[in-house]
Amino acid sequence: MGADDYITKPFSPRQLIARIKALFRRSDLINSSESLTTGPFKINDIDYTVLFNNQNLLLTVTEYQLFTILLGRPAKVFTRDELATIAFTKYYEGYNRSIDSHIKNIRSKIANYTSYDHIKTIRGIGYQYCDQESCE
Repeated sequence: MGADDYITKPFSPRQLIARIKALFRRSDLINSSESLTTGPFKINDIDYTVLFNNQNLLLTVTEYQLFTILLGRPAKVFTRDELATIAFTKYYEGYNRSIDSHIKNIRSKIANYTSYDHIKTIRGIGYQYCDQESCE
């Protein structure tokens, strides 16, 4: 029916506000078109694939969500908590360092096709998408 989240009773107002904010962030990040092209990457929302120079990266669902978030706003630095809140549509109470494992997996899959690291680590903060033209 189009729902992507729900809250069971009883719930706290804090939880409701957090979910509403996450919904707004997701709606801002999702491109209205069915594909997004940034540099050598093409994201196809119909079949949930990420292509690097027409080579499929074979990302998991979580990796796909995280990479789509990063590609959607290349200049923005995302904290681990922001990535977890946006990527995991259900209420997330896990360890935010699990994002690091997913980013490591994405990097290794990209490394099969290029030596350039497109995901920049901002030490102590989080991650940012970076292409060769915009980063040093």
